[in-house]
Amino acid sequence: MSRKIIEATEKFVKHYLEGVESGHNWWHISRVRNIAMHILSIEKQGDPFIIEMASLLHDIGDHKIKSGPEHGLVEFMDSLRLDSRQTDQIIYIIDHISFRDTYGPSCEHTDELDIVQDADRLDAIGAIGIARAFNYGGSRGLEIFVPDELPGNYKNIAEYASSQSSTINHFYEKLFKLKSMMNTETGRQLACERHNFMESFLLQFMKEWNMCRGQNESGKKGIKK
Repeated sequence: MSRKIIEATEKFVKHYLEGVESGHNWWHISRVRNIAMHILSIEKQGDPFIIEMASLLHDIGDHKIKSGPEHGLVEFMDSLRLDSRQTDQIIYIIDHISFRDTYGPSCEHTDELDIVQDADRLDAIGAIGIARAFNYGGSRGLEIFVPDELPGNYKNIAEYASSQSSTINHFYEKLFKLKSMMNTETGRQLACERHNFMESFLLQFMKEWNMCRGQNESGKKGIKK
């Protein structure tokens, strides 16, 4: 029975995500599920069914994709005929998984939320995280980098969600913070390599950017040092 519910959920999510930008499409969902189940296999805490279901559904209603009653999450959950405890646990994870929620009131953590949140955050960093960040920034028409533009200092969820800051600033506003925000020991270990890769990438990015900037500023005189 659980496998049939999982299969129905996969179908619902794939349909919901048709046509969205590739950083938040089905492959993101698939990676989050795989990472979550990997963390679960090591941590051995939490309900596997709840973790898998929440991993599949965690982006339903996300403001970056679409929101409002048209997302159909409540109706879909009702159609599964889960017991109220299971439904409540899954909805709770969906409602509290997002990084932007750190700008709101704190919430009570569960083993299931900890694992799914770590998995989602791990997919936001490292090589895939970099690719996703620039893909999403491009889909919103954001600048790659703006010299002398400082990262945002957001005071609430609305300010963070409506930001038009450059993608490079996003590294400082979110991505570099995620390693220290992991909930599980496995998540922390996995985050280290991905975090280090992002630091290396940004060093190379700034090296290349500053070289080009020096050429433009110095004209025929060569690169400024």
